[in-house]
Amino acid sequence: MSFLNAWAIGIGAAALLAPLAVHFLTKPRPVAFPLSTIRFLREVIEQRRARSRIRDLVVLLLRMAAVGLLAMALARPLWERAPAVAQQSTGEVSRVVLIDVSQSMSAGTGGSTALQRAQATALPYLDYSPGLEADVVFIGAKPHGVFGRLSPNLGSLRESVRQATTRPERADVKAAMEEAGRLLASAPERKLELVVISDFQRGNWSSLFLDRIPENCNVQLESAAGDERENLAIAAVRFPSQPVAGQECALEVELANYSDRERSARCRIDFGSVQHTLEGSIAPQSNRALTTNIEFPESGWLAGWARLEANLDALSGDDVRPVAAHVALPPRVLLVSRQPQQQKPGSSFYLEQALRIVVASAADEKAPKHSIERIQPQRIDAAQWPEADLFVLNHPGSLDAASLEHIALRVRRGGALLYLTSELVDGINLRSMATSLGSGFQPPVELVPAADGAIRKDLFVNQLRSRDAPFRIFGDSASATMRTARFGGGLATRKTKEGLQDQILASLSDLSALMYVTACDAGQIAVLNADLDRSNWCIQPSFLPVLSELLQELLSGRSQPGEAFCGEPMVRLLPADIAADASLAVSVADQHTPSAPEYGRWEWSAAQGSLVWSWGEPPGAGVYQLAYDERVVAMVATAAPPTEADLKTLEQSVLQGRLAGTRKVGFRDQTDSNKPDDQMWTWLIVACVLGLAGEIVVLRWFHS
Repeated sequence: MSFLNAWAIGIGAAALLAPLAVHFLTKPRPVAFPLSTIRFLREVIEQRRARSRIRDLVVLLLRMAAVGLLAMALARPLWERAPAVAQQSTGEVSRVVLIDVSQSMSAGTGGSTALQRAQATALPYLDYSPGLEADVVFIGAKPHGVFGRLSPNLGSLRESVRQATTRPERADVKAAMEEAGRLLASAPERKLELVVISDFQRGNWSSLFLDRIPENCNVQLESAAGDERENLAIAAVRFPSQPVAGQECALEVELANYSDRERSARCRIDFGSVQHTLEGSIAPQSNRALTTNIEFPESGWLAGWARLEANLDALSGDDVRPVAAHVALPPRVLLVSRQPQQQKPGSSFYLEQALRIVVASAADEKAPKHSIERIQPQRIDAAQWPEADLFVLNHPGSLDAASLEHIALRVRRGGALLYLTSELVDGINLRSMATSLGSGFQPPVELVPAADGAIRKDLFVNQLRSRDAPFRIFGDSASATMRTARFGGGLATRKTKEGLQDQILASLSDLSALMYVTACDAGQIAVLNADLDRSNWCIQPSFLPVLSELLQELLSGRSQPGEAFCGEPMVRLLPADIAADASLAVSVADQHTPSAPEYGRWEWSAAQGSLVWSWGEPPGAGVYQLAYDERVVAMVATAAPPTEADLKTLEQSVLQGRLAGTRKVGFRDQTDSNKPDDQMWTWLIVACVLGLAGEIVVLRWFHS
């Protein structure tokens, strides 16, 4: 407790003598009266004298209390809760100050941001004091210490705090606590103190654990959060499917409304000459995806931006989001089969004709002439195979290790594989390919020979997932549409422990799997367990629609990169045609992207069979590109995690309770630190008035 007018206490102490002086100066003196007998009068006098003594004592106490309370009220006492860490240290003290610099700390209204309040809070903890050693750690995606050790150079620490800026990153609380624990552990013989200054945003600080901090360390939490809560942000910009040059594709912009009221939004998409505007309203405390169709005239890498227009809220950093888009040519399909192209009719013949209808339209002048190619794997080495986005294997025969490795590598990097397993050698090929595909390939079933050499024929569809691609195209009539199809050939199947059974899209009457689709790293694999030569499905009206939907599903995510988060490691695979010793150059993709002191590094990965571009700490929001021979071969968009847009903070009871565990933790917010409790003087005045009123009541009662 402190006093605003401490001099009033001295005056009040002197004023307490006044009631005593009045009491003794006004004390009645005895007067002699001549009487014949005083026995009865003496009894009355003794009774009145006892009442008078009680009255005088009570009145004296009430008067002195009124004077004392009035003096205390004039002194204006300020009630302050004692923090766990005092700003002015005494003795040998080791202190670590953690300051949150994540994107949410740039939120603010009226010219005051959370970071500015944090800086003002941190500076008193770094004032000079004999025996004080300290360090400042800024909390972002990675903790950044000023010195990396405890130091008495408090002047440099104060200057670092003044120059601190927010970063478009999340706050990694666990890493920050580990760094603070390391610094405090270096001074075990001194008094240990930890000061954490943050907005304590719910998305970051709900994982606060103080187990890395020494038990004998005093911990003080200082909240820099203001009244800013409402915010409208761009959470993500994405393409549900791969953009193809000359074809319309969907573009989704996900908006997040963290306000308690409905908000209207106007978002502008800018890809240079291609621009679109999306408008819509977002319900309170919810997300909504605004969708538009967009067409890119040429293939290649494009840098773009999404911007909220006329959006005034607490956090402006999330009103802009960069986008890196890879616009591809129409998909290239490679049909691998040992069957001669001239074999008509035949399984590969029907399959190739269906692929040409589905993938390459003759009327599309922008489609490459050789979008569908066919090879016999026994006549050409895998190194000379044409580049392909989709491999279709139908009666390929026994494939060598190089061919299987070639297919597996392309699939893992975002390609697709459709394998029609019709004979025993196909099961052997798929099992051998699984070694190259690695742990990312976990099929729901494995292919095995039929029991007792039974011939598989006249099988029909027993079960299918009509709500999933590719059968959802038929709606509720999927089962009826597939009823006339008969299947033969293929292999028996046996469930695996690792795979998910809901990946099986259709089963046959002998309970074997007919079709399943599973992911493998960045690519997808579909297996159709039947021989089209022994089936009538290829001449059924359901064949072409199912094949079309299946191919679209397999090619939906080919080589479309996701965004990278600022300050967090980023890895990108480069095209396989770039040699290990190629000369590459990195630069910003447009004038809106900030430059960086370094742009990561690229090195050869034997496991991936290509160069890998890795970047430990990408900088602020922007688009960066990697070029080879003046051709852009990779592009990455860096932005803050969308969770930084939610400005809701943790309650004090949570920080000092569940998250603090058994440790006693001090907490102070902006109201506590800037406005000590100055209401006590009003209650002292009330008590003074009540004391005076009590004096009147006592006098009237004793008078009666």
